[in-house]
Amino acid sequence: MNDSVVIDFPSKSSEADASQILLNIAVVSEIKNNVPVSVTLNDLSLNVVGYLSLLSGIVPGVNLGDKVLISAVQDGVLIHGVVTPIDASVRASISFVEDMLVIEAQGAVALKSGKATVELTKAGEIRIDGKNVRTKARKTLTMLAGEVKLN
Repeated sequence: MNDSVVIDFPSKSSEADASQILLNIAVVSEIKNNVPVSVTLNDLSLNVVGYLSLLSGIVPGVNLGDKVLISAVQDGVLIHGVVTPIDASVRASISFVEDMLVIEAQGAVALKSGKATVELTKAGEIRIDGKNVRTKARKTLTMLAGEVKLN
């Protein structure tokens, strides 16, 4: 694979390298803690030192073998994004609707912190799992259900 492109930026400087960025397409070759740490470009393994992301600490949808857009930096490479074919189905999206952050997925959506999890399933189930679960309402707590089970 030798997919690369040079992007020229307008510059007042006469130095060519100061106004150009070389971007390459590499393949994710190692992931640790859901974060890509190594990519392969032309049979060369390169360390990932950073990535651009909408949300800090998240590289959405990156799996082993995915193609990513990279540029070289001092100690390795910077991932600019995941290369997705135009006809690929979207697995998840993050958007703003009015004043609300909306996270949508084809499968389930889970929020996790340590041993606590809040999961929303495709079938409409909401699961809350944690050591202690507290509910606080300033006015009224309303529960509507066909059946309510306590213990």
